[in-house]
Amino acid sequence: MLTTQINNFKWQADFDVIVIGFGGAGATAARFAADNNCKVLLTDVAPVGHEGGNTRYCGQMIAGTKSKSSYQKYYSKMTAPFDLNQKIIDTFVDGVADMPNYLKKYLHVEPFSFLAHPDRPAVQSVKGDFPDYPDYPGASDYDLYTVHDGQQIEDGALWKVLRNEVMKRLDHITIWYESPAIHLVQDSTGKVVGAVINRHGQEVYVHAKKGVVLTAGGFENDPERIQDYLGVPKMVPMGTLYNKGDSINLSIEAGADQWHTSVYNGGGLYHGLTYAVANGQRGILSYTWPELYTGSIFVVGNDGTRYFAEDQHSKAGYLFIHGFGRHPYLTTQSWIIFDQKQKAKLEQIQDSALQSALNKAIAASSASELAAKLNFDSTIFTNTVKDFNELAKLGKDYSFSRNGQTMTPLADGQIYAIKLQPAALNTQGGPRRNEKAEVLKPDGSAIKGLYSAGEAGSITTNQYQAGQDVAELLIFGKIAGENVAQEPVEKADSVAPLDPKILASDEQTENYQLGANQFLGKSDQGMGNELVVKVTMDKNNQNIQDINVIKQSETKEIGQKIIKPLLHNIIESNSTNVDAVSGASLTSKAVKSAVDDALAKIK
Repeated sequence: MLTTQINNFKWQADFDVIVIGFGGAGATAARFAADNNCKVLLTDVAPVGHEGGNTRYCGQMIAGTKSKSSYQKYYSKMTAPFDLNQKIIDTFVDGVADMPNYLKKYLHVEPFSFLAHPDRPAVQSVKGDFPDYPDYPGASDYDLYTVHDGQQIEDGALWKVLRNEVMKRLDHITIWYESPAIHLVQDSTGKVVGAVINRHGQEVYVHAKKGVVLTAGGFENDPERIQDYLGVPKMVPMGTLYNKGDSINLSIEAGADQWHTSVYNGGGLYHGLTYAVANGQRGILSYTWPELYTGSIFVVGNDGTRYFAEDQHSKAGYLFIHGFGRHPYLTTQSWIIFDQKQKAKLEQIQDSALQSALNKAIAASSASELAAKLNFDSTIFTNTVKDFNELAKLGKDYSFSRNGQTMTPLADGQIYAIKLQPAALNTQGGPRRNEKAEVLKPDGSAIKGLYSAGEAGSITTNQYQAGQDVAELLIFGKIAGENVAQEPVEKADSVAPLDPKILASDEQTENYQLGANQFLGKSDQGMGNELVVKVTMDKNNQNIQDINVIKQSETKEIGQKIIKPLLHNIIESNSTNVDAVSGASLTSKAVKSAVDDALAKIK
């Protein structure tokens, strides 16, 4: 906001610190500011149950290392041939090396070394993926931590731990959902002293006595920036649907320099693709099973030609090109091409996303007929099929160096296509920061009162290693929260408070009322926030009479649809030993564990 406007309004709320964005970085910054005796406003654009940014949806793995010196070499190699300030590198490397202590001391969990347990199913599913760059110096000492025993990843476990730390501090942290920050306010010296927040349709001027922390994530859901910054026509987000570049907009308004705007992480299949979805939907998480690159199967771009080796291991969407990981040029769409024999193999894989895609596969009786259906030039596509078949017979892929042993000619007859689209796990660009988490101007000086952490303005300069962003949000979220708390207090001249209902926190300590033979159960095992049920038993506490869900924030499209029928089955069986609902395993787990929690209180 222009500084000349500062006298044209009155502050309507007053906090020590404003944190914009309730994801992993925002949760971390808010709790550390609160631990330094600050009154914090934590505001987010998403509705309750959808906050958490990409931290809610990511693999929940945190970068670690067995050797600080090894990680210094490894991270420097990933950054090369680009430059990154050495103080930032040192700060990050120190934090990664100390990660086990961080997790124990601040998150109160015993860090689970993910890679040290190859027997676990979750580890087996990705055992060939890490470290992403095994030939780089220091790679052998790379480690990954989770906050549980590794039985399942992408379950939101880390996010729930971070969120729970915020919930413990509601005496110091006020939370506003569906309340985007639309402007920053600077005083005559350029210091950031507050924000304008859209709260219940009203612009609220919120004063920050010490400063503001930007943690509102990247721009995966901003089509214009996807094209302008990444040079890609269109991408499907794999994480939150609410990252639209707010931190970039706000920081530019305050005069911040921007960096790493072309850096992003792909995800999903092959080199960063996902099964096609409708506009506005998240990409479907799946794995590149061996059957997707072994046999009578290959991938083409939207001109009907192959453009990469399908068996090359993807590193966050990168393929190795000229010696280091780069994103290949992403077409607006790609297609998996396969024959009837390969289709039968794919149908045996237990992957709901793949099976859903197979059900929507386009079929044809010949390559020329499929070309017509996919709007390919028939000659080009039929030649692609012929060339693949000839290379498969030779056992040598002269075009892209795929392992010839993985190639089988497509048989005549039915031929199929599954549509793919480019996917983004997250973007990295945004306001430039220093090792103190201060946001910087183009001349390198700090904007007073403005800090940042997380993916918007990430320190990632070039190649990305799994677990790196999560480690960064923990490290720099803590730095930002602690440093903003040390800023001198700038008191507001006057505050004209609004209706307390507008300013009240959207998270309050609950006081549930129970009647006779009623028991309360809670669970945080779902995709939403805490799920709370009230179980009513018969007079002898032997049989379940009724179950009411009194708090939940599961997804409308999947989770909420299965709660009622699942509860019906539990009541009918008088037990939670019933089948989970396919495609909604986390919500099913949350419902069952909440009921179990209630039943355990009977005894």
